[in-house]
Amino acid sequence: MLYRGFKSMFPAPHSFLIALAIWSLVAMVPSRVAGGTKSEDGLVYGEAGGQRLTMDYYPPPGKGPHPVVIIIHGGGFVKGDSKNISEAYCADFLVPAGYAVFSINYRLSPMFPLVAMVDDVERAVRFIRHNSAKWDADPTRIALLGGSAGGYLSNMAGLVGGVGNKDAADPVARESAAVQGVVTLYGMSDFQVLDQRPNWQQLFQPVSGEKGLRVALSELSPINHVTSDAPPFLLIHGDKDPIVPFDQSIRFQTALEKVSARCDLIVIHNGEHSTNEWHRIAGVPDWEKELVQWLNEIFRHKGVIGEGIRARIPGPSSRTLDSNGLRSDANGK
Repeated sequence: MLYRGFKSMFPAPHSFLIALAIWSLVAMVPSRVAGGTKSEDGLVYGEAGGQRLTMDYYPPPGKGPHPVVIIIHGGGFVKGDSKNISEAYCADFLVPAGYAVFSINYRLSPMFPLVAMVDDVERAVRFIRHNSAKWDADPTRIALLGGSAGGYLSNMAGLVGGVGNKDAADPVARESAAVQGVVTLYGMSDFQVLDQRPNWQQLFQPVSGEKGLRVALSELSPINHVTSDAPPFLLIHGDKDPIVPFDQSIRFQTALEKVSARCDLIVIHNGEHSTNEWHRIAGVPDWEKELVQWLNEIFRHKGVIGEGIRARIPGPSSRTLDSNGLRSDANGK
């Protein structure tokens, strides 16, 4: 459902990225996959900036070629890994549906800027496409699925991922980084509406150093890369999100629809940041089923819908948000 005219309510300028990172810490517990499916962890998909880039692979049942979903974790651009449950939970219901799921790690700030993180996502797409036969995966059906900071990366990489370098010595680099679908959970789409922060000069390098921060905020905002050639997008966002405002998804959907690109939106009424507590919200939509249904449609796939989904437990959350954006239980922990 599309909401218009929603008033932007951003956190205090000095606290936005800190709150985003703290909130994401709540999600940093290991995920499991339904049916006891085990992941192959620590697969190396590249090396950059002196770091090995790794990912976890969750093999689906049955014969392929399987459509691919690449999960991109959150963590405020400074923390997190491929096992963040808020995003990795999606493997629980995507694997039974026949999707080859990869959950990636990428370089983080403050050591690396946003452009390096986008490069890492593109590298993962290229690597999986190049080696698709190894996993019986379909290189023509690849989707990104990111949450929070990872949602920004899925938005950005989904729009700018392009052709490979045909002259590259590395055969992976010759592959296209284009994807055929994007699912974004509570992700940022427009940095320009946020007040500038001191650490952004570093986060938005090298563009901020070469052209100034204002230009960098524009060039690194996904909303400014929207074209009619954009892949289909599915946005999922809680309308009570205190970290990444709900209207970031509204504005992004409006921009995509304006150029006749497909963009669907699932609203989690009374939903906050991260998927961890959504199953406790009374009347929460079956967003997991709708997500699989959406992917099945765009990929013409007949994946099973409904397995591996958290049971709904309506009732008050056992966690509250304090003045610093940190969630704590009734005992203050």
